[in-house]
Amino acid sequence: MSRPVLALTSMLLVLALPAMPASGREPGGISSTAISRCAGKIGSDTRRADPAFGVIMLDGMPWMTIERTEERVGAQRIATTVTGTGARRRSDGTSVPFRFTCLLDQHGQAVMFHANQISPTLGDALPPATVVEGSVTYMQRMALPQGAELRVQLLDTGKTPADIVAEQVVRSGWQVPIPFALRLPKDMSLDGRKLVVTARLVVRQQTLFELKTPRGVSAADLAKPVELTLEQSAAPAR
Repeated sequence: MSRPVLALTSMLLVLALPAMPASGREPGGISSTAISRCAGKIGSDTRRADPAFGVIMLDGMPWMTIERTEERVGAQRIATTVTGTGARRRSDGTSVPFRFTCLLDQHGQAVMFHANQISPTLGDALPPATVVEGSVTYMQRMALPQGAELRVQLLDTGKTPADIVAEQVVRSGWQVPIPFALRLPKDMSLDGRKLVVTARLVVRQQTLFELKTPRGVSAADLAKPVELTLEQSAAPAR
C-alpha cells in the first residue's frame, strides 16, 4: 500500500473517531491509546538500559500520525505504524528533541520503537511551535508505581465538543514535579479560543491523580511555566 493511501486511511480513521468528552477522546485523557503504548515501549526499554532514566516526552495531536498497515518485520506482523515527535529531558533541564517511529502488532501492543535525534546544527529542526511549558506534582507522599505516565492535554473548550489543541504523554524515572511541554503549531491563531489544560497520572489505564478542575491558559501563560497540582482520584467502583 502506498504512503498516500496510508495517509488517507489515517485521516479517515481520525474522522471516524467518536465525539470526545471534555478530557479528550478517550476516558484516559489522550486522543489514542497508540501514543500511550509507544510511550510504554520506549519507557520500559530505557528503564532496562538505565534504571535512573530521566524524562521521555511523546507528542500526540497534532504532531502524531497513525497509519494502518499490513506489513511484517521478520516474523512479527505489524498492524499500525505511529510516527511523531518527542524529547528526552536531561537532569540539567535541557531537552534533546527527536522524531520517532513506533510499530504496533495486531493486538495494539508496541513491539518496536525507533527514534532519530534532531540536529539543528545539520539543518534539521522541529516544526515552528508555540510552547506551553509546565510541571505536575501531587500532595500525597508516595512514589509512583513503575509504568505510571503523565497525560496532559491543551483543549479548546470554546467548541462543542472540545478540540484537542495539543497533547503529550510523559514517562519519568524521577520524582515529582514531572515536566511537560505542549507544542502548538506556530501559525495557529489563539484568538477567540478558550484554552484549558487537563492532566492526570495513569497506570495500567487507572487514573491515580488528576487535575480536578481544568486550568485556564491565557497569553501570559505562554511566557511562564504552568504549575499544576493533582489530587488523588476516587477509588474505582468494585
